[in-house]
Amino acid sequence: MDFLELAKSRYSCRKFSHREVENEKLDVILEAGRVAPTATNAQPVTVLVLKSQESLDKLRALTRMTYDSNLVLMVCYNTDISWKAKNYNDEFDSGDMDASIVTTHMALAAKSVGVDSLWARAFNAAEVAAAFGLPENIHVACILDLGYADAEAGGPSPRHEARRSMEEFARVL
Repeated sequence: MDFLELAKSRYSCRKFSHREVENEKLDVILEAGRVAPTATNAQPVTVLVLKSQESLDKLRALTRMTYDSNLVLMVCYNTDISWKAKNYNDEFDSGDMDASIVTTHMALAAKSVGVDSLWARAFNAAEVAAAFGLPENIHVACILDLGYADAEAGGPSPRHEARRSMEEFARVL
């Protein structure tokens, strides 16, 4: 499958089966995130792999966004080492952007090995960080649910194919 086909085939899975993701596939997914580019190659991103029932229950108590997945990647970044814009009067921190790049790499890698995913950010990051005992400099950017779609209810949303026209999406100046 070429890249554009892969990108088009990836969708947000909202119902996972109980089938576990094989360790070999998880390794590929994590490696794709590890090699993702970050601002100034600071590599501020850390991925917490939630597999135990205890860790999944802790997260589920704070958000419904796990959709019964038995594997969730919590994507975090270290604010002490993420790149900050200086001399631009902007106060930009690249951490969220870096975490987004890492998460995108992992979501596409998951699809490439036949694993479905859902990228989620419907939770209070400070509450999640506190529940997992993360230090103040570690910010929870998002979670990536991984698994195999439930055969009956885990397919793409009816809105998956809806896209703006290229003319609406991109403008040549």
